[in-house]
Amino acid sequence: MKFALILLFLSIHGWAKWSVSTYNIRNFDNDPGAGRTNLTELGKIIKDVQSDVMAFVEVINKPAFDTLIQTNLPGYAYQISSCGGFGKQHLAIVYNKKTFDYVSHKEDLSFSGPDANKCGSLRPVFLVTLKNKTTVKNTTFGAIHLKAGGNIQAMERRWQQYVKLQSLAANNNSGNLILLGDFNTTGYSPKDQDYEKFESLLSQSKLRTTSETIHCSSYWAGLNGGSLHQPSMLDHIVVQDSQFAQVESVKVGAHCAKLDCREATPSDLGISYQSVSDHCPVQVTFK
Repeated sequence: MKFALILLFLSIHGWAKWSVSTYNIRNFDNDPGAGRTNLTELGKIIKDVQSDVMAFVEVINKPAFDTLIQTNLPGYAYQISSCGGFGKQHLAIVYNKKTFDYVSHKEDLSFSGPDANKCGSLRPVFLVTLKNKTTVKNTTFGAIHLKAGGNIQAMERRWQQYVKLQSLAANNNSGNLILLGDFNTTGYSPKDQDYEKFESLLSQSKLRTTSETIHCSSYWAGLNGGSLHQPSMLDHIVVQDSQFAQVESVKVGAHCAKLDCREATPSDLGISYQSVSDHCPVQVTFK
């Protein structure tokens, strides 16, 4: 009897674990520089980091994305933003219907432009609330794609979005908010002024990024245009302080995992970098 109870406890504990991931899939499915997405390789990467909730950034071709999800994630459903900014880079939250029930969604257009009721040049924050079938707890997942760029004009615009994120977090401070996506924190690795602004946002909002435990989430050509491309940290899964103790593990996939975030040539980085995305998926598993 005692042994049976132990097995029951272990099975419930294992079942209660769940995971979340984020992946910028680079102008899916027709990047101006890299061309069509390698769907076979993308499918392999998605399956490698298959999570109960998955955020995808830069979804341009919606019909192709629908096929991608149906093909690689049977039993999953998704919500996708109407606004994608000037580049039509939509945000999607995909979820396992065995683990979560859909509750609601909305788009915070104040992140997109000056008119909070209109889709502007940037992307909104896409908020999707789901109910965990095991815990019967609602969690709001905010898919993020902030202003890109490392020049001062781009950073200042992104810092304005940091302020808006602080307000968003203050309005959702019940411990049931997870922000995930491409925050474009170009200063995170060199720890410059952008890093300080981002850290200030997290501290003042009682938030914490799980990306502090990994070394990179993307690669780029670098300022000097050399043969070695540089790792950077642009993507984050941000949780509230009260949730951080529940984080069991954090991992990064694709070429970031393959090269262990070392400088590398495009050839070394391989097919996932060349024909899928310069970004890598980030996955967090909760206890």
